[in-house]
Amino acid sequence: MKYVTITVLALLAFNTTLFAQENTSKLIDEDKKKFEENVFNEEFDEKEDVDSVELERKLFDKIPDKLPDWVFTPHIISDKVQIVGFSDPNMGKELALKQAILRAKAMFAILNLSNISNITDDYTNLKESGKHSLYSTKFQDFSLSKTKLAYNNSSVSVTDTFYTKYNEAIVLVEIDYQKKDSLNIDTITVKGEHLQVYIERNFQKERVEFFNLSTEDNLDKDSVDLSSNYNYKIVNRSYDINSVYKDSVILFEERTYNYRTDLEFVKDSTSNELNEFGLNKGLWNAYITGYLSNVTVLSKQLASQIKNSNDFYTIKSEGLIRTVARNNVSFGFNDFKMYENQFYIDLNGRIIY
Repeated sequence: MKYVTITVLALLAFNTTLFAQENTSKLIDEDKKKFEENVFNEEFDEKEDVDSVELERKLFDKIPDKLPDWVFTPHIISDKVQIVGFSDPNMGKELALKQAILRAKAMFAILNLSNISNITDDYTNLKESGKHSLYSTKFQDFSLSKTKLAYNNSSVSVTDTFYTKYNEAIVLVEIDYQKKDSLNIDTITVKGEHLQVYIERNFQKERVEFFNLSTEDNLDKDSVDLSSNYNYKIVNRSYDINSVYKDSVILFEERTYNYRTDLEFVKDSTSNELNEFGLNKGLWNAYITGYLSNVTVLSKQLASQIKNSNDFYTIKSEGLIRTVARNNVSFGFNDFKMYENQFYIDLNGRIIY
């Protein structure tokens, strides 16, 4: 009995020691895990993505979506014009299709003939106070495009349609445009805006850029008015996108939009980097910012008037160079291609008197 008691006590002591060792081991493992989660991964930016849906979406976005060749080959056949339209991403198919068609018609109207107004202010201010010189510069450029076009909606037809994996509709629209008032019973009104502001105060810099395209489509036959408004604002490194189609607010989803095409553009020494517009915020974002940016550049190359205003004092120097222009212009594409997930858009402009 004595030996049995000693054996039991020995087993209890062994189990207690083993249990203590297991607890200590668990605590060490937990401490290691917490250290990895809270210190190591945070310090070396090696956090695991615990959201499997988010991880799958990121992997999904890494594979570029192939765009059809016809996106980059619109053309004119006599009075028939073919033009591409893009919807916003993450929309239902029916709504996306209608939005893409409206945008194609809007681009046809604004390319056909637009009244372009541009005003550019280049301002410099220098003040001297004791041993210090304080200076500020401000460059502000604003372009406004407006058009109102009578057309016949029955002459508009969709010849090709494609839906991207981001739920964007792409349409190739053919318009049989007749310049006869008796046939053109519908009216589309389009306004495009592009504002750039660059401010530098000593060594502090600020950049603001704003793009907007608004469309109203008045269909006389059905007595239905369609409206659309898209604006994209950049403030330094942050941005905001707001899109409205009819009475629907289209929510923009942040993700990595990635595309490819068999007609990949090969750059050479003559290519202008200012004509590249990133597709990381979707097809329409790159397309409309590319168009409006081209309009701004072209408006400076067309007929314009320069006004100077300079004041010089002993301790202050101010200078303002203002350029203003207003022209009726029709536009065409020199190039519309893709390069490394960017649209390459190069327009030409012709003044209409």
